[in-house]
Amino acid sequence: MVAQAQTRRRIKEIGRQMLLDEGYTAASIASIAEEAGFTTGAFYSNFTSKAQLTLEVLADLQQECQDELADILAAPADADVIDRLHTWCNRLLDSGWPRLELEFALSIRGDDELVATEGDRNREAVNGLAPLIAERLPVPSTGPFAAENVAEMILNMAFGIAVRNVIDPRVTADGIFESIRTVMSAQVADG
Repeated sequence: MVAQAQTRRRIKEIGRQMLLDEGYTAASIASIAEEAGFTTGAFYSNFTSKAQLTLEVLADLQQECQDELADILAAPADADVIDRLHTWCNRLLDSGWPRLELEFALSIRGDDELVATEGDRNREAVNGLAPLIAERLPVPSTGPFAAENVAEMILNMAFGIAVRNVIDPRVTADGIFESIRTVMSAQVADG
């Protein structure tokens, strides 16, 4: 049992790196198993498919991302928080995660069960971000600027930037963060 858990952990670790480096389409089960030092049989003893492995990798990435974001937002609201968010955002754009999300979403679109699972995972991201927003920002409890709606807007904007960055690496989030800095500076000056 310990050996199987170690095998699974190793395949998942190597799979994660290959999926992020090469993308969903290019990273094959055979290449993941070989790089991990196992056979495809060992892969299938631990994962039913590349899609299952990818769902687990994406869930792990999402949780890590949410934890990092919570740590950043736990700091006092000042310009330094914006700088940390900007650095964090750029690191995510460069991580391979956006391409993996996009390729995976496109590859599963004909599989209703996987689409539903992926939709649930994305809904969890909104549900995880909304309480952080409610804690940190003066948002109303209902209406278009309620925490859940703001979380939805932020994630939709982030996903849009990420997709555009996959297509054209010159696309960044720099303009958004510059706008946030400008708004914060204006609030401090008025305040």
